Amino acid sequence: MNDRVIQLKNRYDIAPTVMNGETGIVESVDAKNKQVTVKFEEGAIVKYRSSELEQIMHSFCLTCHKSQGSEFPYVIMPLLLSNRHMLTRQLLYTTMTRASSTFIAIGQTRALEIAVTTDKPARRYTQLQTQLISTVEELTQTFNSLKKKPTAKSATTATVSVAKRLKERGMQVTTGQRTKIGSLALQLYQDKYKHIPSKQPEQMEDMKFKTKTYHYELAAVDLIDRAIDIVLNS
Repeated sequence: MNDRVIQLKNRYDIAPTVMNGETGIVESVDAKNKQVTVKFEEGAIVKYRSSELEQIMHSFCLTCHKSQGSEFPYVIMPLLLSNRHMLTRQLLYTTMTRASSTFIAIGQTRALEIAVTTDKPARRYTQLQTQLISTVEELTQTFNSLKKKPTAKSATTATVSVAKRLKERGMQVTTGQRTKIGSLALQLYQDKYKHIPSKQPEQMEDMKFKTKTYHYELAAVDLIDRAIDIVLNS
């Protein structure tokens, strides 16, 4: 009880709705019925069954990206050279604007200097350039394909995940690179098929426990390969 948690999934099935990124406090824990009740800062009170607990996690501290859209009276940000590859003007600005009253930076002066002088706007893979040079016939075919409704996939359909595809290609990547590849592959898949692939339990080589990851039908393996090549060659 009294633990601070954050919602990880939009909940439109309750009133008032609770959106991804909202934080709250655990009001009660019913061990007998395996149920946790959370009161959110916006006033919603939500009861979670054991099967729904993956929708929340502890939020005693948050990453800058998780806190986007929220505002806090005080924000304390660690600025360290050990996270040099993440120190950018965009990250610093986003974190500072989360504070409604006081922003405190703790760390190394050199890290702050790097963050202020490093300008790295987010790269977005919209395929706009490809669409701009497409012929009318190609664009017509693309738009017609978007009108087709996705059909339900059989649960027994063979699938492939990002981690499995990397292993098949004999590629070693960092956790950060794998996350980027997964995000880009998901975006490419949604752009093409207009729905989200299924999630299935999978155990990563660098993790002790299984976690749910996106699994794509084999016909979409070219999208995973494209995401791998873009991230690793960028």
